[in-house]
Amino acid sequence: MTRYYKLEAHTPVAVDFEEWAAWRTTANTQVILSVIHSFISVSTVFTGINIGTVEQPKIFESLVTGGSCDREKRFYSTWDEAVHGHYDLIIQSIATTPPTSY
Repeated sequence: MTRYYKLEAHTPVAVDFEEWAAWRTTANTQVILSVIHSFISVSTVFTGINIGTVEQPKIFESLVTGGSCDREKRFYSTWDEAVHGHYDLIIQSIATTPPTSY
């Protein structure tokens, strides 16, 4: 199974561990960081480590910090899925966190 990936533009490319490790030393892996008020944030990053399958690698991760969705994680296979999932988590966080918490 292909386990490691690097990004070329927004496209994941399978690589061996050594190439992935070298790439990680200088890569910007942040896809999006959104801060919703002062205590809720959603961060989406490219991990480059497949926790999925060969057919559908999970190499992007979103994490919510704070609010009613605190510590919720989602994993994605492509840059576009990660961006869409990121914005879905923002909407979910806003919709489910009471306004009095802001």
